[in-house]
Amino acid sequence: MFKKFLIIIVVGVVIGGAFFYLTKKSEQQTQNLGDANGVVEKAKELKQTISLVPTLLGYDKPHTFLVLFLNNTEMRPGGGFIGSYALVKIDKRQITLFETSGSENLDWEAPETFMVEPPEAIKKYLKQPRWFLRDSNWSPDFSESSKQAVLFYKAEGGKEGDKIDSVIGITPTVIEKLIGLMGPISINGKTFTAENFTEALEYHVEYGYKEEGTEVAARKTILGDLGKEFIKNITTLPATKWIELWSVFEELVSQKQIMFYSTNPELQTLIQKNNWSGEVKQTASDYLLVSDANLASLKTDPAVKKKITYQITPENNRLRAKVMVEYNHVGNFDWRTTRYRTYTRLYAPLGSQLISSDGFFDETKKTVPAIVSEELGKSVFGGFLSIEPQTKKTLTVEYYLPQNISDSVLFGMYTLFVQKPLGSQAILLTVDLNFGKTVEGIKEKQYRKDTDLSVDRLFQIK
Repeated sequence: MFKKFLIIIVVGVVIGGAFFYLTKKSEQQTQNLGDANGVVEKAKELKQTISLVPTLLGYDKPHTFLVLFLNNTEMRPGGGFIGSYALVKIDKRQITLFETSGSENLDWEAPETFMVEPPEAIKKYLKQPRWFLRDSNWSPDFSESSKQAVLFYKAEGGKEGDKIDSVIGITPTVIEKLIGLMGPISINGKTFTAENFTEALEYHVEYGYKEEGTEVAARKTILGDLGKEFIKNITTLPATKWIELWSVFEELVSQKQIMFYSTNPELQTLIQKNNWSGEVKQTASDYLLVSDANLASLKTDPAVKKKITYQITPENNRLRAKVMVEYNHVGNFDWRTTRYRTYTRLYAPLGSQLISSDGFFDETKKTVPAIVSEELGKSVFGGFLSIEPQTKKTLTVEYYLPQNISDSVLFGMYTLFVQKPLGSQAILLTVDLNFGKTVEGIKEKQYRKDTDLSVDRLFQIK
């Protein structure tokens, strides 16, 4: 599966670049100069992107990828639980190494001398005294999570751990989309469709392998079989589907179902420029990111519908922010669904000051205030909560925004950037802004917008 996906990335970049090149040539002949200039700029950007291909294909030197399969039915800040991984090496266009395994296999073999203390939440709510690869993506910034994953992979004895050049993160949503494009895949009597892929694969690696008499360490070998079938399908994909493939790739990147990181500074710069990096954005404006970490809740995330409401109101020449996160657990107890236990962190502009919080509690179910910290150039308010099936719970956090953001409203300008959590499905979002006065360009004192977080959202009010 991973092998095929890597090929898709490369093919997508090349075919997409060729498509836009042809578009440029056509539009230069039929449109006016202003439009043509816009196409030329686009072509320059694509040319720069395409220049990555020789490096990715190992023409300069063999390029080694660590591919992380991020299960977004079990959300983690870095995109989803790292259930499996692949090591892929490309040398002058040829795949010379391709291995897949479950992350637990590497973790079980970790040297006893490798002792890293995990984040407090993992230690407290997962009862784990040691930190392993499977839990390494604790940062909501994919670059930071990738650095940590590479460090753990190498320290735990991962093959060619000191030669990792790039990290790719993909979620099951990617595979679902690609199966939808290419058609169902049949492996060993099992048929995977866009609709059943994630659940069918999860059942196999949790229970199905036992019914088939497969050893626990080999329960994820089905990934290799899927990979071979994917390769067969992609190499026979009609040319008419190539443009659609590129469109799907762009959609998945914008939705943060695919993320990239490279140890090569030049590659990483281009990855960031193309918004493929899944990084936490640094802004001088208002900012919000709500990041959940599923802690021992099976694959419950699809059963939990989330809605974020963000409000600001003026108070004594300052802006008071209020974040409400509604968790609606529509599932029931079954083999993949249980109560939803999440460690939730709200990332706000650096210098934000906590006023109050309601909804967090500790392992004894005692209500506790948000834990305040700083990370990635942001103020962070975090804590643990749990939601039973067929119930709703709302987490509320209030804080003062930094004075510079309050002052910006005095000059008739306000910008809010709400970031989509890596790997998440569309979260409902309501932005309700009360400036306490009429803002230029808006007749009312209040601005309200109902949307979702299928992608990052930017609100600019002048």
